[in-house]
Parts: sequence; structure tokens; C-alpha cells
Amino acid sequence: MQILHPKFILTPDKILSNHAVAFDSHIQAVGPKEALVRRFPDAALFEEPSALVLPGFANPHLHLEFSANKATLSYGDFIPWLYSVIEHREELLPRCDEKCMTKALRTLLICGTTAIGAVSSYGEDIEACAKSPLKVQLFNEIIGSNPAAADVMYASFLERFHRCKKRESDRFKAAVAVHSPYSVHYVLAKRAVEIAKRENALVSTHFMESRAEREWLDSGTGEFASFFKKLLGQTRPVNDPLEFLELFAEVQTLFVHMVWANEQELTKVASMQSTIVHCPISNRLLGNGVLDLDRIAPIPYTLATDGLSSNYTLNLYEELKAALFLHPNKEATDFAKELIVRSTKGGYEALGFAGGIIEEGMPADLQIVSIPEDLKEPKDIYLHLILHTQKPKAVYIQGVNHA
Repeated sequence: MQILHPKFILTPDKILSNHAVAFDSHIQAVGPKEALVRRFPDAALFEEPSALVLPGFANPHLHLEFSANKATLSYGDFIPWLYSVIEHREELLPRCDEKCMTKALRTLLICGTTAIGAVSSYGEDIEACAKSPLKVQLFNEIIGSNPAAADVMYASFLERFHRCKKRESDRFKAAVAVHSPYSVHYVLAKRAVEIAKRENALVSTHFMESRAEREWLDSGTGEFASFFKKLLGQTRPVNDPLEFLELFAEVQTLFVHMVWANEQELTKVASMQSTIVHCPISNRLLGNGVLDLDRIAPIPYTLATDGLSSNYTLNLYEELKAALFLHPNKEATDFAKELIVRSTKGGYEALGFAGGIIEEGMPADLQIVSIPEDLKEPKDIYLHLILHTQKPKAVYIQGVNHA
């Protein structure tokens, strides 16, 4: 048993001062230090007078298999980036072996993330994720718009999904990813979603990430028209956006990006068990614009880094900074609190794990972060947490310090 006594605790919805948290694998109590010391006389007491304690972050969308990328891929616009992924994936994928992925997972952990959603296209990340102390939803991805290849693609997806099922634990879960409406034939997408329904698995899908996707799915025009004709001999889209969304009506789904979603689509998503995953740095680097957070309300959203194929970091503190500055219409102090709550409590809820909140009975997934010595107004703590933090002093998953 341990007792942490910081200057502040973010629950994350509330700021607590003159409080401590007592925990083993789970939080046993939150209250004044003196009361906790009396209640747990054998607990080790750790004083952190210049720090705060908050829940660990959840990062619900990233691609570990591309973690070897730094400057190989082309940023600036979505379609040139996509061409570069296709051109260089056979070079990048072998460069990220299990050691590379383990390093990426370690980076996530020491930067305050305690739960993730990893999209697995090839299954090379299964072992590293299953061995990690992080809580992981492993989204086995299905992709393929050519009906002739549907059986092969489905068999590959099914093999990876069942390999994950064999490794399942309280921390590691097999999930399903349907890549996107432009890249997965309707029949193939339906078969994958049926597996998710049968296995009660979480689902993720990219949806309306780019202008090119919007134009292609609406009218078969735009940059994707030449892309699909050149690479696949395909002259029309394989999905209607609203019909595609209907596939997810009965499963809990993470809709990733949604930058170019229209009102009808947002209404449909709002009627589902859904969360929008906002990836501001990836959207910026690929030229996709900025998600309108006012327009997507009341659909819940959370933040993610996406993978190193479209980001320079897996550090969610950097993503929080980017979000803070990419939404200038939001009042800074209130928005900073919203971002912290969305990235802890909201992210855990999206991934279906218990946690993301400091209260009795919850897993002790915590981070300790230094705060500026000259902080005068406690209400500003969320903002300065984002502005001044690169990584925490310590990170706990179920009471074990991994930093």
C-alpha cells in the first residue's frame, strides 16, 4: 500500500488540494493525508509538495507498425502521403521489429499514457502489445476494396483476430478495425463487423479524414479518382457513406478523424454507441484541416496521436499542446480542462477500460507531474499542465511505477 500526497490531485473533473490518494493495485481512498495515514498505518508515504497527481492518459488510435518512420513519408497533403506509404511500406515495416515497437510502447508509457488503442494491419505488433504493461485494445484491421481479393483479406484478418483472442487478458483485448469507407468493400466490412458483434469487441474506423475522401465517396471525383484508377483499375467508390455508417449501429465504435463529415453523418454517428477520435497533429501534417469541435457536439470525443506515420511523436502532451493552439475559438483555461478530461476519463471510456479517474475502487493508473513553482491560481492548473509538461515524474499502472 502507498500513499501519495501531492500539492494537487486532478480527479480529473475536480481539483483537490490538501488531499492524498492511497492505493495498491486499485485506489483505496482519497482524502486528507492525516486521515489516510491513520487508516493505513503500514502504507509507504510519499510527499510530493511541488507536484500534482492525475489519471494516466488513454491514446485510443495509433499505428505501431510504422514506428520506424521519421522523415521517409511525405507530409503536407493526404494523397501524396498515401502514395508515399504505399511506396515505402516494404522498407518501413521490416525496420520496426519487436524491439522497435517495444521502444515505442515504452515512450508512450513514460510520457503518461497508460491505455492505448493500436491498429494492427499486419499482426507484427501483437506480441509486443500483449507483453506491455499498458492496457491495450488491439484493433485487427481489415482492408480491401477489390471483391476478387475479399476472401484472402478476410482470412488474414480472421487469423490475426484469433491470434489476439488467444492472448487476451484483463489488460489486452482483441478488437476490430475497418480501415475506411473508401478502402473496404461493403461485404468485407460487414463480415468484420459481424465478428465484432459476435465477440463483443470494440470497433474502430477511419471516417472522412480528407477532402479527397469526401469528394470520392460523394461523386467518384477528386484526387482519389486517379488514385484508384491507377492502382486498382477502380472507377467508382465501393461504399455509400451513410450505408457504411449503418454497419456500426449495433457495436461500440471509435470514428477516427471525422474532419469532413457532413451533418447527416454526424446525426447518424450521434445515434450510435460512438466516440470521435481527434488527431490534430496528424490532420495538420497531412493537410486535412481541423475538426470542428462545436459542430460534432454532442458526440463525445477524445484525443489520440495517430501513428508515427503521420506524427513526429507519441507523446500525448504534445498532442494536447497542438489541440490547444489549433482551436483558437476556445477559451484557453476552460478548454485545457476539457482536453485533460477527454484524454483521461474520456479516453478510458472510449477504450472500454476501467480507469481514467481518481476515485475509490478504480485501478491505480496514475501519473505524477511537476507544476510551476509560481502557480498562483489553482483553476489555471490544467492550462499550465499542458503548457509546461514534457513528461511526468512517475507513471503507475495498477499501482506499479513504470517510469
